[in-house]
Amino acid sequence: MTGWCLRYRWIVVGTWLVVLVAGNVLAAHEGTRYRQVFGVAGTDSQLATDALTNVVPGGLPDAEMIVVRAREGDINTPAVRQRIAAMTTRVARLPGVATAIDPYGPAGALLLGVEPVARDGRAAIVGVVMKGAATTPDLGAVRRLITTARAYDGPDLQVEMAGPGTTMIVQGDISVTPIALAVAAAAIILCLVVRAPGGVAVCALVAAATAAGVQAGVTLLSHRVDVSPLAPPFAVMIAVGVSLGAAVVVVHRCQAEMRAGRQPLDAVAASLVQSGRPLTRGGLGLAVVMLGTSALRGSVLAGLAPAAFVAAAVASLAIATLLPASLAVAGRALLVWTERTHLRATGRGLPVRPGLRSAWAGLVGRFPGVLAAAAVLLLAALALPITGLRLGGGDGGVDPTSETTRRAYDIISADYVAGLNGPVLVAISNLPAAGLPAAAHPPAASLPAANPTVLATLVDRLGTTPGVVRAFPVLQNPATRTALIEVLTQAQPRSAQASDLVRRLRTRTVPAAVAGTAVRVHIGGQTALFDDMATRFTRVLPAFAALELVVLGVCVLANVRCVGPTVAIVAASALTTAAALGAITFVFCDGHLAGLLGVRAGPIEPFVLGLILILSFALAIGMHLTLLRRLWDPQGRPPDGEDPATAIRSGHADVGPVVVAASLIVIAVFAGLACQQVRTMKLLGLGLAVGVALDALVLRVLLLPALVHLTRDAAGRRPATQAASAENTENTENTVPTRLTTRSRAPRAAAVGAMAGREVEAAVRLPGGRGVAGQAAGPTVTAPWNWFEPPRRGSPHPD
Repeated sequence: MTGWCLRYRWIVVGTWLVVLVAGNVLAAHEGTRYRQVFGVAGTDSQLATDALTNVVPGGLPDAEMIVVRAREGDINTPAVRQRIAAMTTRVARLPGVATAIDPYGPAGALLLGVEPVARDGRAAIVGVVMKGAATTPDLGAVRRLITTARAYDGPDLQVEMAGPGTTMIVQGDISVTPIALAVAAAAIILCLVVRAPGGVAVCALVAAATAAGVQAGVTLLSHRVDVSPLAPPFAVMIAVGVSLGAAVVVVHRCQAEMRAGRQPLDAVAASLVQSGRPLTRGGLGLAVVMLGTSALRGSVLAGLAPAAFVAAAVASLAIATLLPASLAVAGRALLVWTERTHLRATGRGLPVRPGLRSAWAGLVGRFPGVLAAAAVLLLAALALPITGLRLGGGDGGVDPTSETTRRAYDIISADYVAGLNGPVLVAISNLPAAGLPAAAHPPAASLPAANPTVLATLVDRLGTTPGVVRAFPVLQNPATRTALIEVLTQAQPRSAQASDLVRRLRTRTVPAAVAGTAVRVHIGGQTALFDDMATRFTRVLPAFAALELVVLGVCVLANVRCVGPTVAIVAASALTTAAALGAITFVFCDGHLAGLLGVRAGPIEPFVLGLILILSFALAIGMHLTLLRRLWDPQGRPPDGEDPATAIRSGHADVGPVVVAASLIVIAVFAGLACQQVRTMKLLGLGLAVGVALDALVLRVLLLPALVHLTRDAAGRRPATQAASAENTENTENTVPTRLTTRSRAPRAAAVGAMAGREVEAAVRLPGGRGVAGQAAGPTVTAPWNWFEPPRRGSPHPD
């Protein structure tokens, strides 16, 4: 495929352009059908959410809270009451608002479950019922509500907002400045690594084309499978990271080949064999992992895995086709002007000083055991906090104080009850019909009919459970024989105490209250929802991790062809992942250094952890394989009889720096996410930045080369006959020749040389037999005659 793409490069580029335009036009015409799924199918919290649609057709409405507090004095003063009344009247008239409840009236307590005016008289809550559902709020109407309510904030009155819609808006608010600075830093790193404008243009073209293809593909895929609204940016991050990193590595390799004197197309072909193929295999390995993840139905990754598969497939296709065609189009423009001038004048590129990279590669080769042990100890120390990893859900209390949801959370926790920030919802179904005898009930099951007092009994049992402040019935639908009970807890929704309370309600309180009846009870709400997600994610995590490690192991084994080094490299990769998770546990769960980031300690959302694991694996596997391809000769022998340690050091100094530089580009972008205000974005950005940094700066710079040094003797040497055959195969792969061009009888001379156990130098033309201006393309390379023709039986000559 590489030779075809080089030969018909303009056709390849044009085909990509046509397909991208057509795909995006079709995607714009079809539109998106993303599905926001908050729970996990089959869990108790999801069953509670489903049961609530019987209590209220269409689901519970979006209930927002306007939290007001007197900065000085009392909330009951006439001037303050007048301002609150005016705000309530104005809010009630906004489009998308069903009703706004006066906190001084009797209806406020019915909605909130507590008195709207705090006991100390300094705070009040205005309940606002929106027309949208709680799971799918009308964000436009909520934004108007926030703007209108916050306009009444002043020197004497503090006004804050809380609620499902407000939380979605705050969590989705991304500051442009950190992202712009991160992108600028990534662009600077890219220019410093590639240097030539042509090379930068190739990298940008491949990344942009991949992003556009993935965006169109995910949009069209949403019409066939369930895709999360987070999937498009998630898939684009994978596609751009994989394709841009591959482009940087291949362009750098191609520049090195041209500096060595090769013609542009020869250099492209050689660089793609050395670096492009491992990167393509890494993308295909990611696609296999995502297909396996899609099979883990019911996991929190179900809505992301199909999009990640599309990203991996499109990125692999771009690396295999668009990248070689773009490199061929760029040609000598991949080098800067001074290098092109020197190359035309002397036939060789400007020399590149080894510098620090060679010194570091020599140090690793000299003390591989000591440095590998130091790297393992460092990663193990970073991984130790992972034992305290707690999955769950955050709440408004973990946001920075600059957010209105955090300030509202603090007022509610201080002046009311912490559980009001995230009540526990108890959905009840199959209640007895009011006013009818038990015999007249519909025959739903063989169980005895529920006692008419079962609802009151359940409310009483829930209210007297330790840790519960109050339990009260909110809604009851006699037509569907369903009801909803709200439970206010003493603990914060994100706390371990709230999770323990939900567990006790499910296993003890509720079963005892409805024993012997046909009543069905499901417990939902914020705490229960995230606990169920965490439980399901914990169940599928071993299978997901095993799938990642198996695919990585297979890809590594295909490169090193030895079990021992493969096991060592896979174990090192697993330890690096554990170290990254330990680092984010240390900050976000244990609370160390959390103040520097402006966040508070709390559990880690399962879907965020899933994003970190998938993205880290996606960005690591291709780079691992590229470095291994250069460090470890596939046949276990160094080229041209070179000392194995010297060959490894040479490969480490050659490929290691550019692989690290490609990772630094991605780290800069993730640092922009870590600088966002919202905790979820900080967690995602910091987790990805730490994971990629450990992969690049510890695993690929230190541990992986040291392991190759330590295990190079374990591979052993093959018998002479197998080695000769393997050498022919490897040389064929590295140079991709198709025709031998000489001025005399070079084929026969090559055959004679092969008989004597030697090789001769022959000029190799490009794939398909095309050269540059009718001359032999590329420098002279050592090539055995049997690259081109199989030996005839009984004669050593190919002709």
